[in-house]
Amino acid sequence: MATDQELLSALRTGKPQGLEAAIGQYSAYVAAVIDYQLGDLGSKADVEELSADVFYTLWQWRNRLKTDHLRGWLGTTARNLARDFLRKKRLSTVAAEDYLTVCDAQAQTLLERAERTELVRRALDDLEPENREIFLRYYFYNQPLAEIGEAAGLSQAAVKSRLQRGRKKLKEILTQGGYLCED
Repeated sequence: MATDQELLSALRTGKPQGLEAAIGQYSAYVAAVIDYQLGDLGSKADVEELSADVFYTLWQWRNRLKTDHLRGWLGTTARNLARDFLRKKRLSTVAAEDYLTVCDAQAQTLLERAERTELVRRALDDLEPENREIFLRYYFYNQPLAEIGEAAGLSQAAVKSRLQRGRKKLKEILTQGGYLCED
């Protein structure tokens, strides 16, 4: 596994092998970021297309990147492209609920899942940005504690502590909103 600096150097030479190496190393990560952002609103094809767009953007910007952290740049680009995709999709389509012809039980299940997803996303937005980033990296992007700590400049113990505080804060937010019952 190449380091970000090695991948960036290979990309800047303009040789396709640099891009191939970046895709090989980070395609699953980019797809996970996009899939999380799209939630139930994107298909597998959407995730694949947006992933390709991320790496195309990387290739176009390879000589102008001002970062030593390729993974972070890819994650941010993936998130932004997914959000742009959702904005365009919302503007160009009529509410999907108008066309759903599923039975009431299925509709109720879909609605509850969408509501839970939205509640958790709103609760995550209430976390401090540093803690939210650590929380997302660990629980949604499945990054190891050591990698999160290195990116954030923290020890593994500090990352664990922030995760614990993040869980506690999310529970408080959801309980105060009436979405969880206190034990």
